[in-house]
Amino acid sequence: MALKEMGNEHYKAGKFKEADQLYSQAIQQNPADPKLFSNRALTRVKLQDWSGAENDARKAIELYGPKNPLSMKSYYSLAQALLGLKHPVEALETAKHAYKICLEIRDSSSEVLSQFILRTKQAQWQSNETARLRQLNETLANVEDLLQQQLDKELDDLEERYSRQEIGEIGRNEERAALEKEAEERRRNIRDAFKNAQVEETAERIVPDYLVDGITFEIMHDPVITPSGVSYERISILRHLKASPFDPLTREPLSEKQLIPNVALKNASSEFLEKNGWAVDY
Repeated sequence: MALKEMGNEHYKAGKFKEADQLYSQAIQQNPADPKLFSNRALTRVKLQDWSGAENDARKAIELYGPKNPLSMKSYYSLAQALLGLKHPVEALETAKHAYKICLEIRDSSSEVLSQFILRTKQAQWQSNETARLRQLNETLANVEDLLQQQLDKELDDLEERYSRQEIGEIGRNEERAALEKEAEERRRNIRDAFKNAQVEETAERIVPDYLVDGITFEIMHDPVITPSGVSYERISILRHLKASPFDPLTREPLSEKQLIPNVALKNASSEFLEKNGWAVDY
């Protein structure tokens, strides 16, 4: 069995470290095959090796050619890596590009990509909110810095234990998730304490996912619902149907006359905007 196929089998079995090694050996034999870099990028995303995944995804895109539809999965891997590296702005643009290719080739990954884009946009907003809140209160910033330093140290200690083989890959991932969850809970507790003193100033600004259009990823003002039960901004779905007369998610034939105004969602959006004027620029 060829190294590439062996790597694929290990990947399917969840043996990502072994798959990474096999793909690396295959790349040494054939460094011009974009599929090998694309597969290793997927593996490194699973391993949370964000820098390695970024490098492999960029190399795959370079070898495929940026306009090649086959580069779609590599763009998605790149977006995941960038988000892991705390670069939500670039991650969002990259994910949008992957989503655009996905719709053009009618790939079944459109729903997964749509959900990832919403998560990335939320991460971008939260990053901006963190900067805003830190400016409002220097003390909060100092406390959050200490919490982050503590988390970084705990994660470094965990990686050292992993490198010394004192803990396996599954155990490392479980402990990492637990440490990050605990740190997030501490951060929220600290934030809540400051909110008691400055409720209006420190309240985080978040747009609910159900108000965000799945095509433009902007807040909806005039939503319509499709037969599949998914709502979109009227203008964006009509623009989509002009280019491709199919449901963006199910790929079933869809026409303008099948769209029904979502009055309840429109009222909810109007009420939200009345109380949160900042969301107009979301």
